[in-house]
Parts: sequence; C-alpha cells; structure tokens
Amino acid sequence: MKYKTIIKEDIEERVEIYAKSRTKLIEQIESLCENDEIELVGYFEDESCLINVNEIQRIYIENDKTYVSLDDKTYRVKYRLYQLEEIVTDDFIKINQSCLININYISKFKTSWGGSLLVQLKNGDVDYVSRRQTKVVKERMGI
Repeated sequence: MKYKTIIKEDIEERVEIYAKSRTKLIEQIESLCENDEIELVGYFEDESCLINVNEIQRIYIENDKTYVSLDDKTYRVKYRLYQLEEIVTDDFIKINQSCLININYISKFKTSWGGSLLVQLKNGDVDYVSRRQTKVVKERMGI
C-alpha cells in the first residue's frame, strides 16, 4: 500500500483513500478521521470538562440521566442516548435499551445461567446484552 503525506499550514486537512475494496484498515482510518474532533462536555459534581469520544468506554442511562464512563471517572452529559448514537462513531454498539459500549474497551464476555450475555469493560463496568441485541453484538464481534 502506498501513502503520501503533505504538510502545509494554509490548506484544509483531508484524507483520501483509493482502494480496490473496503477493508478493516479503511474502516479504522475512517473512524480515526471521524473521531478526531468530537468532544463532549461532561459534568462531575461542580466541575465540567471536555471528554474525547475515543476515551468513552460506556454511555448509559440511569435515573433518566445520561452518563459516560471513562477509565477513572463517570460524567453526566446533557444529551439523550439517541443523540449520542448519532454523534459517536462505529466503535460504539448498542447492547440494550439504555447502554452503548465502545467495542475497543471490551475486556470479556460472560454468559449467565439464563443464557443472557454479559459484557465486562476494561474499567470494570459490567452490563447485560439484551436478547434483542445479542445477535447484532455477536455478529459485530465475530462470535
């Protein structure tokens, strides 16, 4: 594969890909380009900060409020889940009615006695995959 990088201060940044077919590498490059500038404002107690979408491991609803979970902290955000679904990239997948997870942070899958699927993330968060989403999650993860 050939590539070319041109650095000039006075031009608009862009990435062009010429390929014979769509590959995983192309999808990763697209994901990087899309995620480059996406940030959310998160609130923790009396502080607010900018959160890079790439660092989010889980987005979930609890008590009618939306939260994003990172490595070390959980922040409240002022978006609805359906709005965040449109903002986040292809690295996120909906696992149930109230949760999106970043597939890059999945630590492991477990099955429970009832046959339901549990997802554990690298930060220790655990959530169930709904029956409705199980097939989609398995296909996406190649299980």
